[in-house]
Amino acid sequence: MRALISLAASAAALGLAGAAAAEPSVKIKDAVARVTIIPEARSDVKVEFLTTNGRLPLEVRKVGGQTIIDGDLRLKRIQSCNGRGEGASVKVRDLGEVRWQDIPQIAIRVPMNVSVGASGAVYGSVGRSDSVELANAGCGDWTVANTRGKLEISLAGSGDTKAGNAAKAEINLAGAGDISLQEVSDLEVSIAGSGDVRAAALRGGDIDVSIAGSGGVKVAGGRARDIDVSIMGSGGVNFGGEADRVSLSVAGSGDIRVAKVNGPVKKSAVGSGNIYIGQ
Repeated sequence: MRALISLAASAAALGLAGAAAAEPSVKIKDAVARVTIIPEARSDVKVEFLTTNGRLPLEVRKVGGQTIIDGDLRLKRIQSCNGRGEGASVKVRDLGEVRWQDIPQIAIRVPMNVSVGASGAVYGSVGRSDSVELANAGCGDWTVANTRGKLEISLAGSGDTKAGNAAKAEINLAGAGDISLQEVSDLEVSIAGSGDVRAAALRGGDIDVSIAGSGGVKVAGGRARDIDVSIMGSGGVNFGGEADRVSLSVAGSGDIRVAKVNGPVKKSAVGSGNIYIGQ
C-alpha cells in the first residue's frame, strides 16, 4: 500500500506544470483516473473521455492556457493506491476499493512540448514528444516514451515513473517514488526523500546529483564529462561508466562509487560514508 502525501506537498509539486501559464498545459487534480497523453503537432489541448464512472465524476475547465480536469476528491478522500498494472486499485473514502477496470479513462491530445501535473491517484502515459514537464503529487504510476529534448520530472508522492531516452533529464524527488530512465545525455537529480533514480547509460554529458536523505542514484554505464555529487545523509550514488572529471562529497553514512575516472578527482568524506573509485 502506498500512502498519499499531504495537500501542501501536492500543491508544491503541481507548481512545476502550472508555472508556464502562457503555454498550453494540463492539470489533473484530486482525481482517480487513467490518462493517456498524446503529443501532436497542435497548439491546443483536447480532452476525450474513453470511459466514465458515475461515482467518480471529472469536470473539465480552462483557466487561461491551462486545462484542468478536477475529480473534486479533496480532504484526503483518496486513501491509497494498491497493486500495479491491471491489478491496481484505489481506495477511496466513502466509495471503498475502486478496481482498475472501473477507473475513468481519458485521452488528452496536447502539443509536442508536454506540460502536465497530477494529484490524487492518476495513472498515466505520455507518448513520444519534443519535451516533457511532468509533476506527480500522488500515488499513481506513469510511463514516458522517448523525449527528443528535455525531460523534467517532479515527484512528491509514492508513484513511480518509467521513462525512455532523453537529451537531458532533470529529476526532483521529494517522496518515496522511484524513477527509471534509459539513455540520457545529461542528468541532474535532486532528492529529498527515499526515492531512487536509475538510468541505463549516460551519453557523454554531465551528472549533477544532490541528495539529502536516503535516496539513491544509479547509472549503469556510459561516459560522462563531469560528475558532481553531494550527499548529506545515507544516500548513495553509483556510476558504472567512465568520467573525465569528478567532484564528490559525502557528509554522513552515504557511499559514492565511480567505476573509472580519466582525469582530476576531488573528493571529501565526513562521517562514516565512503567514496570508491575504480573498485
